[in-house]
Amino acid sequence: MTSINAGGAFYRVQNAINENSERVSASMQRLSSGLQNVAPGDRVASSAVAYGQKAELASVKIGVQNATEALQALEMANNAISKMSEMVVRLEELNALGSNTFNSADDKAAIAAEAAKIVTEISSTQTGAKYKGIALFGTSTTVGTGKNNTALTVTAGSTMTATITAASIQIGTCGADISTTKQNVDNLQITAGANYNRAVNALSQLSSLRAGYAIDVASKLDVDFAGETTELAKGQILAQAGTAMLAQANAQGQGMLALIQS
Repeated sequence: MTSINAGGAFYRVQNAINENSERVSASMQRLSSGLQNVAPGDRVASSAVAYGQKAELASVKIGVQNATEALQALEMANNAISKMSEMVVRLEELNALGSNTFNSADDKAAIAAEAAKIVTEISSTQTGAKYKGIALFGTSTTVGTGKNNTALTVTAGSTMTATITAASIQIGTCGADISTTKQNVDNLQITAGANYNRAVNALSQLSSLRAGYAIDVASKLDVDFAGETTELAKGQILAQAGTAMLAQANAQGQGMLALIQS
C-alpha cells in the first residue's frame, strides 16, 4: 500500500540540508576567526582550561622580561667589577714598585699619590654602579617570574671596603692589604657571576615554559585549519548533493500527485 507519507522524504532531505548548512556556517566562522569555539556552547570546558593557561602564559611572558632585565643589571655589575679588577692589578704593580729601597722621597710620594687615587676610584666605581637608579652592589633585588614560579632574587655582591692605604704602598709593606682588597673584588666577581648564571638558567626555563604554554593554549583555542578546511569542503559537497536529493524528493511528491489525479 502506498502512503502519502512517502512525501516525507522531502522534509527529511530538507532537514539534512539545514543541519549541514549549520555545520558549513560554523566551519566558515572558525576559519575566518581562527578560533575553534565560535558559539557559547562550543567546548566550554576546554575554553575554561585554555584561558587559565592563557593567564599563566601572560604572567610568564612578563617573567621573561623581568629575568632579562636582571641579566642586564648583572652584566653592568660585571663590567664594573672588571674595572675594579684592573685597578687592583695596578695596585699590585705599585706595591712592587714601592718595595724598592732605591726609591727617592719624590718617587715614594708619586707612588702614594697614584695609589690613593686608585683606592678612591675603586670605591667610587662600586658605589656609582647603578641600574635605573638602584645600587647594584649591596642590594638584593627580587623579580617576578610568573604566577606559579619561584621569584628570582639576585645581588651583585656585598659592599666592599678598600683597605689599601697610600702610606703602606709607599713603604712597600702593603701586601696583606692589597690581598684583602683583591679578595673583596674576587668575591664580588664570584657572587655576581653565580647570580648571572642563575638568571640565565631562569630565563632559559621561562622561555621553554612560555613555548609550552603557548602550544597548549593554541591546541585548545586556535582552529585546526587543515581539519576545518576538510570539513568545509565536505559540507559544501554535501550541500550540492542535498540540493540534488531535494529535487528528487520533490519529484517523488509530484509523482504521487500525478497518481492521485489519474
